[in-house]
Amino acid sequence: MPEAPARASAGTSPAPVSRVRVLAALAVLALLIWTLVSVAGLGPSWDVVLVAAVGSAAAVRFAHVARRVAVVTLLVVGMTGLGWIELINKVQYGTLALTGAPPLVRWCGTTYHRSGVVTLSPSTGVGPAYSKILRTPSGDDVFGEALRGHHSCGTSGDLFVGVGHRLFAVYDP
Repeated sequence: MPEAPARASAGTSPAPVSRVRVLAALAVLALLIWTLVSVAGLGPSWDVVLVAAVGSAAAVRFAHVARRVAVVTLLVVGMTGLGWIELINKVQYGTLALTGAPPLVRWCGTTYHRSGVVTLSPSTGVGPAYSKILRTPSGDDVFGEALRGHHSCGTSGDLFVGVGHRLFAVYDP
C-alpha cells in the first residue's frame, strides 16, 4: 500500500471560516480606528490607514482564512484608505502635496485662501479663543473659531495654519 501524505493520514483539515470571529475582530478594529480618528485626533492619516489595513488582514487571518486572502485584504484596505485620504486632501485643501501650507482650506461651507500674511499668534485680537479644528495634508494644525466643546463650525472669521515654530499663515474667507 502506498504511503499517504502525513496530513491526510492524521485526519486534520483546515479550520472552518468563522464569520462570527471575523465580525468580532472587525468590530474591535472599527472601535480602535474610531478612537484614533476621533478621540486621539489623528483624523484621516497614514497611521490610521496602516492600522486599518493591518487590522483587517489580521481579522481575516483570525477567522482562519487563507494567507492570500489576508494579503489581498491588506492591500485593498490600504489602497482604498490612501485613495480616500488623497480625495479628502484635494477637496478640502486643494492639493495632494504632503509638504507646506495648502493653497486653500474648505471648512463649514466656506473656502479660505492664503492671504500671504504670517503672524506669531492665531488670533485677531479680542474675541473668542481659537482652537485646533483641522490638520493639513502636511500635518500642520489649522486653527479657527469652533463652537465651545466641539470641533464644529463657529464663525466665519479668519483661519490660521501653523507653518513653523510659532508661525501661523492667515487664511481669509
